[in-house]
Amino acid sequence: MAEELAAESDPALLGIGLVANIVQVTVQGRGGLEVRRGTKHFAPGAKVWVVPPHWDWSDRLYVVGRHRGRFNRYIAVVMRRDFLENLRVRGVYSPALARALADVVGRPFWNSAEDAQMMVDQW
Repeated sequence: MAEELAAESDPALLGIGLVANIVQVTVQGRGGLEVRRGTKHFAPGAKVWVVPPHWDWSDRLYVVGRHRGRFNRYIAVVMRRDFLENLRVRGVYSPALARALADVVGRPFWNSAEDAQMMVDQW
């Protein structure tokens, strides 16, 4: 977290975000019969950005990441929380990523690194 606090004075920094990775294996479907690597939209281990919650921080949340398909563009998906691992605080430097995050709920970033770290601690 010290890295992000020091980076707040960086002019290229657009905001503070939460990053997670997609788990290697997901269990889905009726009775957990469908086992797949990653998810339909994201490859296993893919980095996704967690959007600040605008509903109850429970088992589903918005994430933004690069689609596993051939177009490799940013998409926003509501995803089960147990499909994510290794949640951490990071700075957002990419304007394209910032636009994709803003398109979801209008406020793309966490208010501060401390607020973001609080969510990581609650995870």
